This record gives sequence, structure tokens and C-alpha cells, in this order.
Amino acid sequence: MKQLLGILLALLLLASCAAGTAGNDGTEAQSGNPSSDPSGTGSDTPETQVHDRVPAMDFGQDMDLLMSNISWATTNIVGDEITGDLIGDAQYNMKLSMEERFNTTINEIYTDDIWSTAYVTRLITADDDTYEICFVLDLYAPGYANSGLVRSLEEVPYIDLTQLYWDQSLHPCVTIAGKTWFAFGCFDLSYYDLTHILTFNKSLNQDLNLDDPYTLVKEGRWTVDAFETAAKAAVRDVDGDGTMTEADSWGFTSVAKQILPCFWMSAGEQSIAKNEKDLPYLNIEGNERFFNIFGRMYAVMWDNEIWCPNTEDQNFWSGTVNMFGNNRALFAAQTFYYLNEFRDLDADFGILPYPKFTEDQDGYHSRVEGGCKIAVIPINNKNPEYAGALLEAMAAYSYREIIPEYYEVVLKRKNSRDEDSSAMLDLIFSTRSYDLGDTWWCNELRDGMFKPMFRDNVRDLASEIKKRSKVITKTIDRAISTFVG
Repeated sequence: MKQLLGILLALLLLASCAAGTAGNDGTEAQSGNPSSDPSGTGSDTPETQVHDRVPAMDFGQDMDLLMSNISWATTNIVGDEITGDLIGDAQYNMKLSMEERFNTTINEIYTDDIWSTAYVTRLITADDDTYEICFVLDLYAPGYANSGLVRSLEEVPYIDLTQLYWDQSLHPCVTIAGKTWFAFGCFDLSYYDLTHILTFNKSLNQDLNLDDPYTLVKEGRWTVDAFETAAKAAVRDVDGDGTMTEADSWGFTSVAKQILPCFWMSAGEQSIAKNEKDLPYLNIEGNERFFNIFGRMYAVMWDNEIWCPNTEDQNFWSGTVNMFGNNRALFAAQTFYYLNEFRDLDADFGILPYPKFTEDQDGYHSRVEGGCKIAVIPINNKNPEYAGALLEAMAAYSYREIIPEYYEVVLKRKNSRDEDSSAMLDLIFSTRSYDLGDTWWCNELRDGMFKPMFRDNVRDLASEIKKRSKVITKTIDRAISTFVG
């Protein structure tokens, strides 16, 4: 198991957030070893020997961390006590290690005032320096960066974003004009928890005599066509009343807002991309491939009646556990966090990446949803070097001690542990991407436009984007002007 964890961990950070990474067809992404180097720096150091370069320091003060309370969607960052939970205990041990190393006490203060930049802004403008580091929602990242109230990470001593323990696949997604305001460190499990996956019901797949999805993935043949063929076979009017309801068998379960972004991102598209100057722009109008993906998913889900329709506005559909557990759903949309909902299932299930759009696509891509926690350092922090040292040290420690436990928990989840699921984890985490239209500008695009369109089976994307593009582009340009200025 330790060797397997090394293999998995070594490939975590390989993918680019651009349209694709050539060669990740499922086989190459599984061929790593514990000495491989996801940073591309040429190091052959196993994860157990990865350490930060922060010198000996004596803070001589408490480190107060402001935490966004989003416990319904992701794991906390710092553990409070030893409870027997593998991840929680590792996080608590990290806290103890940091406190001893830097002669400090780490205090976590949670707030529910997370749905804008207002709370942190009020603190900083009032020169309230209570918090050395604030962990805020990524949805409001532009507001923090262009306010001048937080520090660019390049300006913070001791933070080295080239290291393995800072996610190299997502890093290019969140820079603006080459400047880094935010980064994803291994101390934060939110961007693991919010990685999207498909689960498939093994018993139902076998009963329907369908192709083995694992084989399709490994051979690069796991496509939307293959997904559609399998999902259609599972659709059946179980109770014979002539009406398809939750009592019947479906090919796919999900909430409406998750479907389109999962499939356009797995196709390697971005609703907001970045140009050669590292500046974001709306990437829908005139993008024929994006329109093709959009129309294809309506045909797959609505016209074939593969998807069990619902109007819930949560991140995970409440009917999934019952239907999937009773062999009435072949595929279920999931994030790693919501695998917790499957902990008591008797049904065997497997873990898959979302399919490629076509077989000749450059490779698989896995979506990280908006809602991740990001660390910002207030501009009025009197000792930013302490914040930098702590974040760097926590990221390195977590790479060695917490991420392996995270894999262990996922792999040991009831009825989901098999050699193929392990390989799928490897592939999924090495091909993650992050779309700014699904994150920073989620309110304008994913939730503001795509969610109601798909929920209500509205298909005229050309008209919808024409009505909204001017406003969305102005919003993006306004943020850019502040960044660049």
C-alpha cells in the first residue's frame, strides 16, 4: 500500500489547466513511480523526503487563522484533536508540529460570513490585524486580488510555488498577467474534495453485460459515446406504469448545475480561457467546439432520457444514494467529498474520470469545482514572513503526511477498493483543471446562465450568450484593468 500511495502521489500535479495535456489517455498517467517528479524540476526525491527550505524561526506569537466555514462541502484544514480519524489526526499532528517548530499557537476562528469579500475587507480597512492568514472562498478571488488589501504571494518570504507541495496543474489557472495571488497547497484538501468524478454501479454494469469502463478508460476509448451507450442500456420503466420517475432505473444521476461544466471541462474546454498575456477572456462566442459539446450533452441527457431530472439546487442530488444503492442508477455524479454519502452502501461501485468528448481528444480532464478555500495574507499583517513560513511548512508537511492518508481513506472506502479504482484516482488527480467561468465568475456563467438553461431544457446558447456577453466581458475586463494597473 505504501508503494501504491507513492505512485499515486507522485503523479498528482502533472496536468496543465490549458485545453489539454497530450498523452494522458489513461495508460501513461498510470506509469509513474514513487520517484517521479510532478513539478518538472528534475528532482527524483520520493515524497517521504520532500521538505521545505524554511529556516529555523521563533515566531513568539500566536498565529490566528480565519477559516471559511464550508464544512458541508469540504474538509477543514487544521485538526482540533485526536479522534481516530486518519485525516483529522494527521491534520492535528500537523498543527502540533508547526506549533513546536515555530514556537507558536495556531488558532482557527471560523466564520459563516463567507459569501463576499465584505468581512475581510472591513477588517483590513479598519487596520484590524487579528488574523495572520485568511482562508477565503475562491469564488471571490478577483475581489481580494484587485482590492489591494492582500499580498501577492511572490512578495511573501519563504513561499516557493515551484515545489511539489504547491499544485502545479492548477497554478497556471489562477495567475493574472503572470502574477500569483493565490495558490493551492497540500495543506488544503478542498481542491481534492471538490474534484469531480463518476461512480458506476458494478453489479448493474455486469447485469447489463456492458463493456468494462476501466478497460475503456485505459485504452483511451472512454468517450461521451461510450458513456451514452452504457447509460441508455440502464434506462428502464421498473414499475411498468409508463412514466419514468425515481422509482425506475436511470443511466445517470446529478443535479442540473453540475452536468454541463463537468462535460465541457472533461472535453478540455474552458468557458473563460486565458490569452497569451495570461489574461482571462470569455471563450464561448465563436467557439464552435464549445457549442457542439453543449448541444451534444442536451441530446445525451434529455433526448435519450438518461438523466433523472430534478430541480434541486444542492451540490449533490439527494436521490442518488437510494437509487444507486438499489441498482437503479448506472452512473452517479460525485465529488470526492460526497463519496461520504456512499459509506453505508452495500452496492459495489467503481470510480471513473468523466469521459473524453471524442476518442481522438488529447486526453482526459477532471474538473475542480469552485468553492475551494484559498489562503490570502492581509496587507496589514505586520509579520508576513511568519505567514509565508507557516504556509510553506504546512504545505510540505501535508504532502508527506496528509495526502497519503487522504488516498488511504478513499481507497479503503467500503466497496470501492480495487486495483482499477486506484489507477483511476491516479489519472483523475493528474488531469485536474479549473475554469474561471465555473469558479471566479461562477455567478455570471455556471450558476447565472448554464444552470437554469439545463434545468429547464433551454438550448438556445447563441441567444443566451449574446444577451449576456457584453456584461460578462465588462466584468472580466474591469477585473483585468485593476490587476494590470
